[in-house]
Amino acid sequence: MKRYLEIEKIVYQELEKNCFGNKKRQGYRHLFGVSTLCIAYSQYVQLDCELCAIMGLLHDYSVYKNNTSFNHAQLSSELARKMLEESFLFENEEIDIIVQAIKNHSTKNKVHDQYSELLKMCDVLETYYHDPDCIFDEYHQKYIEKASLLLNK
Repeated sequence: MKRYLEIEKIVYQELEKNCFGNKKRQGYRHLFGVSTLCIAYSQYVQLDCELCAIMGLLHDYSVYKNNTSFNHAQLSSELARKMLEESFLFENEEIDIIVQAIKNHSTKNKVHDQYSELLKMCDVLETYYHDPDCIFDEYHQKYIEKASLLLNK
C-alpha cells in the first residue's frame, strides 16, 4: 500500500487547494469512503487491494479538482492516467486497470470487468451508507444487493 500513500498525498493536496466547506467535506468522505470500501470488498472477490484502493480514491477526482461533475468519469480517468504515469510507480497494465474502472464507473446499466464492477458497487454503497433513504434506480439497487450477497457468502 506504499504506492497508495503516494497517490493519497496528491489527493489530499488537491482537496485542500481546490475545495472549501461542504465540498471539501464531501470530497474527503466520498473519495476516501469509496476507497475504503474498495479495499474491504476486494478481499471478497480476490482483486488487487492496492489497485482497488487507488481506483476508489481517484474515481471522482475531477469533480473536486475541476469543481464540476460534467463528464467526470472520463475526465477523472484522464487525470488518473496522467497522475499514475507521472508517479513512475505503476506498470502500464496496472494503470490500464485503474483507468478503465474509473472510466466505466458511471455506467451502472452495463456490465464491465471485475475492477469496474467493484468500483461501481462501492460508489453506490458509499452513497447508500450516508443516505439510506436515497431512491436508487434498478441499476444502482442491483449493486446494493450484490454487496449484501458478497457479505453473506
